[in-house]
Amino acid sequence: MVIIVKESYENFFRAMDQFHRLNLGVLFPEMTKADCMTLMAIDHFNQKEESGVLTVSGLAEKMHAKPPAVSRSLKSLEDRGFIARTVNKSDRRNTYVELTGKGRGEWKRMEREMADFARAVISRMDEEDMCRLIAYLDELYRVANEELEFRKIKNRKEQK
Repeated sequence: MVIIVKESYENFFRAMDQFHRLNLGVLFPEMTKADCMTLMAIDHFNQKEESGVLTVSGLAEKMHAKPPAVSRSLKSLEDRGFIARTVNKSDRRNTYVELTGKGRGEWKRMEREMADFARAVISRMDEEDMCRLIAYLDELYRVANEELEFRKIKNRKEQK
C-alpha cells in the first residue's frame, strides 16, 4: 500500500509539473508570465466588480503574490501603456491600478489566442475523456482544498 501511495504521489506531481514546464511563452513572446497573470487579474477584477477601485496591495492579495513582484510587473505594463496607476490624493499609501484602452485590447487579443490554443488542444482529445478528466480535476481540487483548510485549522490550534 505504501509503495502504491508513494508511486501515485510521484506520478501525480510529475504529471502536474509537466504543465508548469510547457513553454506557453511561445504564445506571447513579448510578455512575461507575470505580466500575463497581472493583466488577467486586473481584467478579472474589473469584470467582477461593478464599482470600486483596485489597489496595488489588493491586486497582490488577489494574485497571492508578494507586492514587490506585482510592482515590477506593473512597472513593465505601465511602461508599455497597458495599465495606469494613480495615487490616492487623500491617502498616498494607496495606489490604484486599471487597464488602459491599449491594455484592454491587448488582454482581449491574448484571451483569443489562449482560447484558440485551448480549442486546438481539446479538439485532439476524446470528448468523453475530457469530461472525465475535468470531473476528476474538480474532485481533486475539492479534496486538496479541504485538506489545506484542515491543515490551516490544525496549525492555528498548534500555535495557541
